[in-house]
Amino acid sequence: MVIPPRHLVVPSLAADALCLGPHWIYDREEIRRHYPDGISRLDAPRSKYHPQKRAGDFTHYGDQTLALLRSVAARGGFDPVGWRDDWLGFWRDNTASYRDGATRATLERIERNGHGASDSGDLGGAARIAPVLAASADPAERIAGARAQTALTHGDPATLDAAGFFARVVNGLAAGGSLSEAVRSAAGASGGVLDAGACLRMAEDLLAEDAGTAAPALGLACGTAEAFPLSLYFLLKYADQPRQALVANAMAGGDCAARGLLIGMVMGAAHGTGWLPAEWTEGLNAAGEIEELLRRMDP
Repeated sequence: MVIPPRHLVVPSLAADALCLGPHWIYDREEIRRHYPDGISRLDAPRSKYHPQKRAGDFTHYGDQTLALLRSVAARGGFDPVGWRDDWLGFWRDNTASYRDGATRATLERIERNGHGASDSGDLGGAARIAPVLAASADPAERIAGARAQTALTHGDPATLDAAGFFARVVNGLAAGGSLSEAVRSAAGASGGVLDAGACLRMAEDLLAEDAGTAAPALGLACGTAEAFPLSLYFLLKYADQPRQALVANAMAGGDCAARGLLIGMVMGAAHGTGWLPAEWTEGLNAAGEIEELLRRMDP
């Protein structure tokens, strides 16, 4: 089965935009005060971290994912060297996106040495991969590309393994497997530093619990050690409810945007885009540009 590029890219970016409001809020009661009926619309940031953003914008993760989409469309595919140049150009021209620790460290190392990713183990480095996977239908190229784009800014081996894992999930869905089958198959095939099997068991042990219990138990922070198993929980808990998966993830708070980019991508690979509310796609401030870039990738 060929997965159209938009099925990977649009739900991923929509999930990031949905998370802009509660991103990096760790107090569940505060999130509930902002969204007493749950998140149903794109919102401006409710935390202090994205002061120049408005409803329909992306977090800094989504901004970099859009920059990667531009790079892929312009270069006719994913080019790691070209992506490095385009990523540097994005940050030279951008003043609205938050510069997290991985970004600052990578920029400093490149300025000092001409190369060098940060040591960050945040899942956000792996979260940008939807445009890379959309650019190729070759399973091995997807895995290698996902790891290479992550390695630009994140040197942590477990985070590189996480990128490869989610590429394997998409490969499994493209081969015709169900979402749960693709996740479990990817966990069985994954090697390296990240123990994907153990993370899967952590998620599975909490599937009987609601997200309000499971999310804080697994952890809401940025690091792959917490964000990876929690992403698996949302994928498995809501395997046949993609919209609910994105809402529950956003309502959990913490680093919901990094998780959301990956959850949205996988849900799009599994279910297409028909489940996305129109406001979540048409309300994106970059909607027109995204459509044009996707047309260039998939004429």
